[in-house]
Order: sequence, then C-alpha cells, then structure tokens
Amino acid sequence: MAINYFTEEGRSYTPKASIRKQGQIGLNQGTITRYNIRDGQFVLLGYDKDEELIAIRFVDDKQKGAKKVTVRNGNASIGAKNFLDYFGISYDETKSYNVEHKNDLLIFCL
Repeated sequence: MAINYFTEEGRSYTPKASIRKQGQIGLNQGTITRYNIRDGQFVLLGYDKDEELIAIRFVDDKQKGAKKVTVRNGNASIGAKNFLDYFGISYDETKSYNVEHKNDLLIFCL
C-alpha cells in the first residue's frame, strides 16, 4: 500500500485562473503545482468568442505573440492587457475562474 499524506497548509490546490484589474492573467498555486508551471516559461493566449473561453498554450521558446510567465510567492502572472483589450475582455475588477486541462491547453470559461 502506497499512502501519500497531505502535509501542505494554507493554500488552495483547486486550479484557478484570474483576470486581474491590472490586465494580467493570474494562476494560483493549485494550477502551478498541478501543471508544473515554472518561472520564465512562454505561453500563447487564445480566445474563443463563441464559447467565451481563454486558452493558454505553453510553448518551448519565445515566438511571435508569446508571453512570459512570471512565478513569485506561489502565484504566476502573464501580462495580458493588450490581449484583453484586443478581444474586448473586461478587466475592470479581478475575477476568478476554474481551470481545466484539455488537449495540452489550460482553459477557463468567462
């Protein structure tokens, strides 16, 4: 029998993303841990207007349109103001969303 004991404290491990009023996409500790997100990775951001969802695709290196992920103090952030403005996605107030993993993408519905 291989029992793993939970010893972590004070954090939520449910994967969540937020759109912050500073124009950033934030990822919580649960998302960072579950999907092995590291400081300095690059992502492409996508938007499906019909489904009202944002997709995050991790890429190996910087390519056109790629955004750098910054991980600090248990949270990750992606500068996304220009992305949000382009697609008319509101960031007047910070809102949080559940994150799912599908087809090598992290997605969350608005």
